[in-house]
Amino acid sequence: MFATVAVLRSLADPGEPLPGADAFTGKFFPEQRINDLKSSPYDALLRARTRDDARWKAAAAVFRALPELLERGPLPPTGTLGDDRRPDFIAGYDAQLAALRKDFPDLLP
Repeated sequence: MFATVAVLRSLADPGEPLPGADAFTGKFFPEQRINDLKSSPYDALLRARTRDDARWKAAAAVFRALPELLERGPLPPTGTLGDDRRPDFIAGYDAQLAALRKDFPDLLP
């Protein structure tokens, strides 16, 4: 889910870089990492609407994918992720980001 929210922010605000793996150092709460993006999915969708048509369509597709992420598997952990669980979180982020880049290669660096 983190990758989806980060991509929505990037589509809405093209100057905002996508977080790299270095954003996941130390112990952290996944929910806090999403909050650290300072971009609600709804607000990002509205901002993307003011961009070009390609960004708007991509943002709408990404936004529509959010409920499916919650339906697909277990809910994200709510506790702190330490060294033992960070690799899985990063792998999931990288995989989701790669899929979104494949879907929107001209819009995502």
